[in-house]
Amino acid sequence: MKKRTSILLHLLLAIIVIVELTGRFTDNINLEYPVKPLIMIWMALYFLIFNNKKEFTLPVLIAFFFSWVGDNFLMFSGKNELFFYAGVGGFFFAQLTYIYIFARYSEKGRKGYLQKNLIIGFLFIAYGAGILYLLYPGLEGIMKPIILIYALSLIGMSVMALNRHGRVNHLSFILVFIGSVLFVLSDSMLALNKFYAEFSLAGFWIMVSYIAAQYLIMRGLILEK
Repeated sequence: MKKRTSILLHLLLAIIVIVELTGRFTDNINLEYPVKPLIMIWMALYFLIFNNKKEFTLPVLIAFFFSWVGDNFLMFSGKNELFFYAGVGGFFFAQLTYIYIFARYSEKGRKGYLQKNLIIGFLFIAYGAGILYLLYPGLEGIMKPIILIYALSLIGMSVMALNRHGRVNHLSFILVFIGSVLFVLSDSMLALNKFYAEFSLAGFWIMVSYIAAQYLIMRGLILEK
């Protein structure tokens, strides 16, 4: 029964993603309006059906909710800059919630990967610093602290995903960590395209990496026992 449900839900996701990416590829924002809000709703529904670790159901749904808020506000950022700020705010709280989930919940109760390999964390910090170095000349006023604070939360989320290594089963770790890296990549492209230099099909690649990121994080968390 669950296998059939999974197949049907993935067919629905495929339709949502195809319409969303077609809109991005053709630069037709009207295609995005009806389907983009469905992405995180789909993630939440799939997670509720297949998640077996009930103790972190609520925090995960909260992370999905803030991501959904971010999606909806960013969708209208071209109409008013305030929507962009609100979207960043939504994703900021999503990153904080993911950080809490990755740090708080464990299968094995062991020390995290970074407690044994602290130097790896500095590589993430160096990446974030490099992106900020490129962005800062194009930022004005309040955008500087906003982007700095969000960058710290985004990098922190991926760092804590890495820290799950050895604390959860390997497949759960791999999926969540790859998802976190894709999240960093997606938001890096978004920021670089907006504040540094526009590039071809930016919206398409941003959404490809973003949808993959949220999907992998969701599936990885389902596998945490």
